[in-house]
Amino acid sequence: MKRALPLAALALTLAACSTREEDADAAPAEQVTASTNAADLTPEEAGIFDKLFANGEPVRLSLEQVHPNGGVLKVNAIQVKPTETVLNVTYVNGHTRPVDLNWLRNSKRTFLLAGDRKFIISPPQLNEEIEVASGATMTGDLVFIGAVPQTDRLQLVINENGSTSDGASNPKFILDIPATTAFWSDDGSKKKSAA
Repeated sequence: MKRALPLAALALTLAACSTREEDADAAPAEQVTASTNAADLTPEEAGIFDKLFANGEPVRLSLEQVHPNGGVLKVNAIQVKPTETVLNVTYVNGHTRPVDLNWLRNSKRTFLLAGDRKFIISPPQLNEEIEVASGATMTGDLVFIGAVPQTDRLQLVINENGSTSDGASNPKFILDIPATTAFWSDDGSKKKSAA
């Protein structure tokens, strides 16, 4: 009776080990499949990026919005690349406290809205909340994941659930970005895939 218990425990331990080994054997197959799918999504092979905004070149903009807290947001340029969309912005913090332009205490933060699709920001690793000190001016690139498709409605949304009050340290901005059809052009992917 005393020997039966250790044998039963040993059987359970071996069963657990064999399950882990099977999982380990299955993992590489999943990774191969994922990398194969990623290769299929290149513009040359699949032609999924039919058009790029201004043929992928930066376009100068002169957009500005003033927040009740004294902050001023300027959008200086936009560039749509095959895998990301970049906005060059300047923010002047006229508030008496630091402000966050990517307020992380809420799941709905800063993104580009193209039609009904959201393109989420990829924040800098050393400043994920994009904090701007009181009285400081910040100029830099905001990088959004994915190429914005052709649309007649393009908006920059900063801190979607932020505040519009004069004391806000998480200021909410919604800026319309001009995106007329004249800005959209073929990126050549169809020509590459047909050749």
